[in-house]
Amino acid sequence: MSVFRHSASVAASLALLLAALCVSPVLAQEKEVSDEVVAEVDGTPIRYSDIAMADEEMGAALAQLEPQLRFQYLLGMLIDRRVVALEAKEKHVDDDPAVKRRQEYFNEKALRDVYWVQLMQDKVTDEAVRAWYEKNIAEAPAEREAHARHILLESEEQAKKVAAEIDSGKSFEDAAKEYSRDPGSPDDGDLGFFRKEEMVPEFAEAVFAMKPGEVSGPVQTQFGWHVIQLVEFRDLPRPTLEEAHDDIVRKIAREEGQKVMEKLRSDAKIEIIGAESAAPSSGRPQLAPPAEE
Repeated sequence: MSVFRHSASVAASLALLLAALCVSPVLAQEKEVSDEVVAEVDGTPIRYSDIAMADEEMGAALAQLEPQLRFQYLLGMLIDRRVVALEAKEKHVDDDPAVKRRQEYFNEKALRDVYWVQLMQDKVTDEAVRAWYEKNIAEAPAEREAHARHILLESEEQAKKVAAEIDSGKSFEDAAKEYSRDPGSPDDGDLGFFRKEEMVPEFAEAVFAMKPGEVSGPVQTQFGWHVIQLVEFRDLPRPTLEEAHDDIVRKIAREEGQKVMEKLRSDAKIEIIGAESAAPSSGRPQLAPPAEE
């Protein structure tokens, strides 16, 4: 693997990781982002990294804009914000307690984001991804898909009757066309190939316990009663490391992030005050309207 490929893989992994953890992916790429000055307001610089962070914050709302238009919009917004902020400083608004509280809030968030990146960079590595792949994909049993048909009926008695007719020689296809309540019955009740987790548990358990060509007895699910025919199984091709890379990163991110968060919480002294109060105190804002009587 080339140095370029390795670096790109780590950067992409971390961006996905941070998206999964609700931390700005911009932080993971700050060292790679050109931090040139793109504008000045009264001698104070606005840098490219400021644009990048603003884009991360507002990107979803501006997704339909072309990149150049989005850049211009964000730059204009940052210039306007800087103009107002400098004026506010001249008037000592930065001494207002409301400003202090906001600064504390966003300072805490920035500390969390940057520190979380540092923690996760040691855990989500190409080596960790490769090890996860070898253990859980390369060396694991191949995942199977089943190809099945079914007939959907209203009652167990109907299902028994239809299963008996098929056992006596009636074709499954004809029985599906005649009896099935499923809109798919014009296609002989054919469900195509599916993985176990793609079906409701009762149906999946029945199918994956059958042998090819076998017809089941009545199987009940939330949709009604089914008679099922298993056509065949097939093994899904194993994805390559490159194909599975992004999904593996997300899995490692969730697993390691949960461990880190549980450890940090267990080491902290946490006391929730007034959470069971019937109503907000006089100094506490009411976040939801009172229920209608």
